[in-house]
Amino acid sequence: MSTTTDTQPAATEQWSGTNLAGDIVEIGIKKHKPEFQGDLRWWFRYSLEKKMSQAECAAELGVDGSTYSRVMRGEYKNENNGYLPPPAKMLSRIRVLRNQLRIVTEEQRKSRVVTLTTKEIHQVCRKAWDDKQIAFIFGNSHVGKTENLLWFRDENNHGATIYVDLQAVSGVQDIYREFARALGLGADGAINKLMPRVHNAIDKSNLVIVDEFHSITHAYQKGSAIRMINALKSIKDRTGCAMVICSTDVGRDEIEKGKDAKLLQQLNRRGVIKLHLPSALRVADVRAVVRASKLDFPDAPKGTRKDLWKHLREDNPNFVGLDLCERIAYNHGIKHLFSVIADGKKMADRAERALEWDDVLEAQAIYDALSNPKKEV
Repeated sequence: MSTTTDTQPAATEQWSGTNLAGDIVEIGIKKHKPEFQGDLRWWFRYSLEKKMSQAECAAELGVDGSTYSRVMRGEYKNENNGYLPPPAKMLSRIRVLRNQLRIVTEEQRKSRVVTLTTKEIHQVCRKAWDDKQIAFIFGNSHVGKTENLLWFRDENNHGATIYVDLQAVSGVQDIYREFARALGLGADGAINKLMPRVHNAIDKSNLVIVDEFHSITHAYQKGSAIRMINALKSIKDRTGCAMVICSTDVGRDEIEKGKDAKLLQQLNRRGVIKLHLPSALRVADVRAVVRASKLDFPDAPKGTRKDLWKHLREDNPNFVGLDLCERIAYNHGIKHLFSVIADGKKMADRAERALEWDDVLEAQAIYDALSNPKKEV
């Protein structure tokens, strides 16, 4: 294995640009004692997210580039070729940064709105991770699937939660290249060399979140979908990781009724954990967001009466925000709900008063005016 430094980069099969490759680092981390592995793994994932070069990583941790490289590759040794623990100042700095990020995350959590969908998605992710299982999450676009998956990753990273976006894939090579990007391996090179590197960079401690799975069911090449399904199965089987697969209802319909249904179901049968989200934002989700903004919203019904839009309309016909909330729930989604409330808040701030429903309605009217076709040019 190469012992090159910043001034003499290793070959591309070991490095991603000037960065240490993810599989090389994972092998190196496992050479360290267990009490050091968590901090080193966390740091590597953190540096990937920040797109830091090796030189930047070394400077941040107060060591030279050669020392940093040898520690991360598990080649930090004394003159007798015996393994050394990572430098104390390097470990101390990593732990300080972890603690700082933990504090920031806790502060961010206070400002985030925990909806019913948030709770359900996070519960599925945690259950799949604990049981080392495959889980499926199905739901229409704009109900908050991706946002809540990324939230789970951010709060449960610890160097172990890996998010892979399959939105642009059309074949097996694309699958592995997206995994390689998420793992910091670099996506170039021959696929037969990339596949084992992906497998080596993941183990049973990881939760892999696979988003936009429905892109696989749209594969244009004959037989491409099943080959991509087999690629995901191979990654799960070879590494022992937990896996959460997220898709729109289009992907669910393709699995259950499409032309490759029988083939796709071989992965579906492995997923003993399934979450089917509604086709629109639920009343409970909208209530949580609206009340977090200190706007009025009717309470959930008592007893066995379900918390549905039709019941909200029957029970609270004079609720001023009813039409807008229901329209956003069915036609626009969670991001738009946050946006229109934020725009209304700006109006209220300019008037130096508390946010009111009239502000939100006015903000939506501006969106509507912008989107309407112009009759005169």
